[in-house]
Amino acid sequence: MSTDLFTFGESLSVFISSDTDSVMSATKFERVTAGAEVNVAVALSRLGLKAQYFSRFGNDQLGSVMMADIEAEGVDVSLAKRVDSFTGAMVRNPGKSAPVEISYLRKGSAASTIEPSDILDSYISSTRWLHATGITCAISESGAKTVKHALEKAAQLKIKSSFDLNIRRKLWSEDAARKVLEPLARDVELLIWGEDEYQVVFGQVDPRQILAEVNKRGCKIAVMTKGDQKMRFSIDGNYEEITPPKVVAVDPVGSGDAFTGGVIAGLLSGMSTTQALEQGSICGALVASMFGDWTGIPSGIAGVIDKEIIQKVRGN
Repeated sequence: MSTDLFTFGESLSVFISSDTDSVMSATKFERVTAGAEVNVAVALSRLGLKAQYFSRFGNDQLGSVMMADIEAEGVDVSLAKRVDSFTGAMVRNPGKSAPVEISYLRKGSAASTIEPSDILDSYISSTRWLHATGITCAISESGAKTVKHALEKAAQLKIKSSFDLNIRRKLWSEDAARKVLEPLARDVELLIWGEDEYQVVFGQVDPRQILAEVNKRGCKIAVMTKGDQKMRFSIDGNYEEITPPKVVAVDPVGSGDAFTGGVIAGLLSGMSTTQALEQGSICGALVASMFGDWTGIPSGIAGVIDKEIIQKVRGN
């Protein structure tokens, strides 16, 4: 099967308190499926491209319902493995009147047992784009080895790839993250990190210097995000900036993944880098303006957002 995107990582069943804005006082919760890599896959599928996602799921009901959720979004999960471990989960509050607080239930989860041999060469050679994140590196040593293997194999096969740092400080320390992620930040088509994450890994504070260094490492497009603030990026050493569209943020969780998915889809559709980044910004803003990781992801054809949606966001 030929795909536009292949990605892998850990999906989580997210239990969100629904009767109060605090897990401490809540008695009712809603469950949704989410996860950095699968969020990107869903974004590409919504935009009319073929996305394939690999993970290890437990032989439990959570694993079954999550796979069904992902399939319902048009993402191919036929390569997924079921193993004798539990499927990971997250518990959080909605963040409507209080900051979002997250508790993870994922140490030793099914997905944390992912290993390089899971990612066959054929998975990568049959796709147009490989996407990986630092979260898979954080969940286990074998996960980090799998990311390294996949990115190196994509480079060997001349398949375009992207790497999103996505440091999760609840999963590991900044020092541990730096040691693992710094060597991986090279030789990809697209590198996307938040400003603070770049600073953690490279130990520098000047955006221009950091992005220039990343370009020198063989990363063609280096993007530095900062929520709804000015986005900085550098293409082969040429520094530019974009201001994302302004929206009333309802739930920022998942907006970064939507941004990444929109950018990748745009590049695959033939857009210029700037156009693709603008499309990603629209995707991220729409997700931030609605509750849930997938709720606001826009629809499109052949990797391009529907014109009506773009006009609505821009107020035209």
